[in-house]
Amino acid sequence: MNKEELKKEINNTIDDMSSKIDQMKAKKESMSDDLKNKYNETIETMESKKEDLKSKYDSIEDSAETKWEEVKSSLNSAKSYFKEGFKELSTVA
Repeated sequence: MNKEELKKEINNTIDDMSSKIDQMKAKKESMSDDLKNKYNETIETMESKKEDLKSKYDSIEDSAETKWEEVKSSLNSAKSYFKEGFKELSTVA
């Protein structure tokens, strides 16, 4: 995967994360307070992870080839985290 492909994949992942977080925010409005609290905690963590991924995206331009593996690893980790987080939230609601 070259730099442009990696940037595109990260950007698509960030967009997908943002969309899903927005959906979860809208969904929580009709929930009980206990469920809202659970959603809020998870959403806050997911937003933090999304910001970390954005930071990695910004660093790609300045990264050397040796740093790409670290960025790719971060992307895969973020994808896994979000997948599990959204799965967990969908089972709560």
